[in-house]
Amino acid sequence: MTSADAMEIAPTDGEGSSPEYAALPVYGEHKRAVSSVSFAPPTTQNNNGSSVSSNNAPPGGLATCASASADGTVKIWQVDTTIGRTDTAADMKSSTPLTPRSHLQGHTRGINDVCWSPTGEYLATASDDKSLRLYDAVKGETFVEFKGHQNFVFCCKFNPQSNLLVSGSYDETVKLFDVRCGECVMTLPAHSDPVTGVDFSPDGTCICSGSYDGLIRVWDTATGECLKTIYAEGNPAVGNVSFAPNGRYVLGGTLDSKLRLWDVTGRVGVEGENVTNESGQRTGKCSKTYTGHMNNKFCVFSAFSIANRNRQSIVSGSEDGKVYIYDLQSRKIRQTLDSHSQAVLAIDAHRSLELIGSGGIDKTVRFWAPPVTTSS
Repeated sequence: MTSADAMEIAPTDGEGSSPEYAALPVYGEHKRAVSSVSFAPPTTQNNNGSSVSSNNAPPGGLATCASASADGTVKIWQVDTTIGRTDTAADMKSSTPLTPRSHLQGHTRGINDVCWSPTGEYLATASDDKSLRLYDAVKGETFVEFKGHQNFVFCCKFNPQSNLLVSGSYDETVKLFDVRCGECVMTLPAHSDPVTGVDFSPDGTCICSGSYDGLIRVWDTATGECLKTIYAEGNPAVGNVSFAPNGRYVLGGTLDSKLRLWDVTGRVGVEGENVTNESGQRTGKCSKTYTGHMNNKFCVFSAFSIANRNRQSIVSGSEDGKVYIYDLQSRKIRQTLDSHSQAVLAIDAHRSLELIGSGGIDKTVRFWAPPVTTSS
């Protein structure tokens, strides 16, 4: 399930290495709640001039972030991570609104999710208008509209090759679309309640899905076979799922205010609840559980922050208006960011920069980075 170039999760002690994130003195705005934020992947040019995914930091500390909103639009922001930080609530109130680089339109209802293709050339969106759209990230034009879901489309992700798009919907299905032509190539009768999260494994061979039915399922991309079914004690509704960068784990956020890291290779973890396959056979356990944030009502995003191998973290939104940063290994709360005046729904962490983006019901997008240190 892992790819040759997949990033490993390195051990950290969680002590004395925590970056003190602070807000950048800029923010983005939407007309309604911000449902999703996503940083563009760092890319390089190969010999034929096309873009390929890269682990290198973008030049000049500049990062590109897309935000999706219930107002039916996506805005693309250019973020300069070298500018000064704001440390107090008063400073945040006086921070400067950003002007979006692009403003993507076309959906007739709110957008629930936005994601970048691994090459950074395209954006995909999932909307309450029952469709998905593929946009040119530079021109902002719609290339393809994906139809077939019978209810709100809640989540979407590209595969590593950028030729497939997976989506989850309130119609309880997971669909796989061919990006080039827009056709649905596979429909999985995945769950018995709305599907709230989907993701591809780093090598693209597997898909994970999560649902209000309390189940996380892992699927074979090629055949559609369900390989594993995961559930937590009490069967809490699942609000978000994502593969770890090394492909061995799935992170699941549930509406009991917990994040759980599941070993999907079948290895036995050190604590937690059962993992079963379709025959009910025990194949592993939950490796780690993270608690402290509030999540009982909304689907709240979480993300792996792995730009610095010495202080890898899991970042989560929360219904108390804060961003929570957990040490990946120790599970301790490293820091809380008092960012928004209402629930934080949207979270992403940049792949190669120590940079966090957050969005919430307060209609704003905030950006966070460690303070710039200067040598004496």
